Amino acid sequence: MTRRGGQLPWGAGSQGGLYGGRRNNGYGRLVTMALIVLGLVALGYFLFTRACGGTDCTNYYCPSDRTIAVPEGYELMTRIFAYNDRKGTVQPGTNLAVQVQLTKATTDQRALSFYRYVEETKNWEPIAPALLEPQGKVVSATFTETPKVMAVLRRNSPGGSVVAYLKHGDNLHKDAVGRVTLVHTIDFTPSADGSVAGDLSTNIKQDGSFDFYPVISANAGSQGAVAIVSNILATPAARSDHVRKIVKKAADAGVKGIDIAYLDLPATDRTSFTLFVAELYQALHAQNKQLTLLLPAPLKTQSRIDEGAYDYAELAKSTDAIEIAPYRDQGTYRLDMPDTLQYLVDRVQPAKLVLTVSPYATEKGTEGVHTLSLADAMTIATQISVNGDQLTTNSNVELVGTNINRNEQLSGIGWYADTACVAFTYKQASGGGSRTVWIENFFSIGFKLEFISRFKLGGVAIEDASDNPFLGNIWPALVPYITTGQPILMQPNKNDLQPQWKVSDNGGSIDDTGKGVARWATPANPGTYTITLTVSDGVALFANEVAVNVKAPVGRTPAAGTPVATATPGR
Repeated sequence: MTRRGGQLPWGAGSQGGLYGGRRNNGYGRLVTMALIVLGLVALGYFLFTRACGGTDCTNYYCPSDRTIAVPEGYELMTRIFAYNDRKGTVQPGTNLAVQVQLTKATTDQRALSFYRYVEETKNWEPIAPALLEPQGKVVSATFTETPKVMAVLRRNSPGGSVVAYLKHGDNLHKDAVGRVTLVHTIDFTPSADGSVAGDLSTNIKQDGSFDFYPVISANAGSQGAVAIVSNILATPAARSDHVRKIVKKAADAGVKGIDIAYLDLPATDRTSFTLFVAELYQALHAQNKQLTLLLPAPLKTQSRIDEGAYDYAELAKSTDAIEIAPYRDQGTYRLDMPDTLQYLVDRVQPAKLVLTVSPYATEKGTEGVHTLSLADAMTIATQISVNGDQLTTNSNVELVGTNINRNEQLSGIGWYADTACVAFTYKQASGGGSRTVWIENFFSIGFKLEFISRFKLGGVAIEDASDNPFLGNIWPALVPYITTGQPILMQPNKNDLQPQWKVSDNGGSIDDTGKGVARWATPANPGTYTITLTVSDGVALFANEVAVNVKAPVGRTPAAGTPVATATPGR
């Protein structure tokens, strides 16, 4: 019977084995076994220390054995890393190049970012976009700070889209950086011949943390724009020609998708617009590009929900996402939007619907509804009038906040639960009637974000995500929502909404009634004094000043050394 060797290299049937030598050499076999065992131990130690952040880690960040849950809608793409204390303290302002390996290779760059874990709040916060290397196994970034714990996460929840609209050439708000998943720059318009006019915004840095689809827009705000679109949609040939030119524009611009914002179309364009979108969707997808739509919110009437020119159910079949444009009338927003959104989610997959919020204030008067910046809205609220043509020393004068004077049956600035907004109503300058101004800010936006969670919509869009300082800063409400998926529902402190009056030094005293009106006891000495009215929307302070000239009473000679003021008209 022939004896066969075993599976080990030094088995009895081996003729020299892996290392050669004679058969049945016991000493050699023991030495060989010892060497292999030592090698396996060394390899195991190496792998263990590499995996567990052992003492041989010389990087700024080493793998940690911690297990930390990530927010719903996020996926942990790497191990959790801890700062290597042996590296010492990094000087402020130092740029730190960080590179880590993914736990699973990917070719999908979208929504990959480095996040830090904040022990105090138990939250993950974004640090920087994660740049995916060509092999799809390693991501890198440059840190400007050194968090103690970090990892790479991907936002992959179908309800987690954060869409930023920007005017051509505008820059993203600092709090939007690293948080938005899709950027739309309003760059293009349709021309009468079906071509696409305009240039692509070049200031948006595409770092891989978000997708970038420019907007082709037309609305009633631009003279003749709606008529141009209606003419393009009127015939199959014109529609197809427009589709070809849009696809070419997208290819020439090198973008991954297009957003169509053809608003204010007449209801007679309903069928032709639906056919146009279906054709454009197929053409873009054939080029591996995406199509999103910005559509006006349907209007709630007494008997039905009116979609006008926009057949949401059919359009949803031919688009990757639908962003619902802001519903402007805040007086009816909370009454109408629940029914409108319920109507839509009954017909469209909720994850395809994105609710748009706005940093613009809204004003409604007899001529309709329009938007204005927060700065313009608060300029209206802080207008001052000083009652009395001749202001003299040691007299009583009435100071009036013209548009917030509650003694004139105006509302003053307040929080209104039925609209979930800070608002005020004032008299129109001519023609009678009144205007109401609603302020969008941290408080009001939270109550709009609530609808996204309630109806399980696909995410939030921001009408203007720029760094324009004159707009309302709604990012303190957006950032927690983006991070946790939960809106913050708070009302402002009533005391913060009270107007405040002040007079410059040595200018007498002011008795504030709290009703937008104050009594000013003028000073004993004539001169020019500054009156300041400060109001708040519950978040920020806004002030207006007027210079007033106080004179000595007629027939009175000023005391020696007292300056005599010259007439200075109020500003």
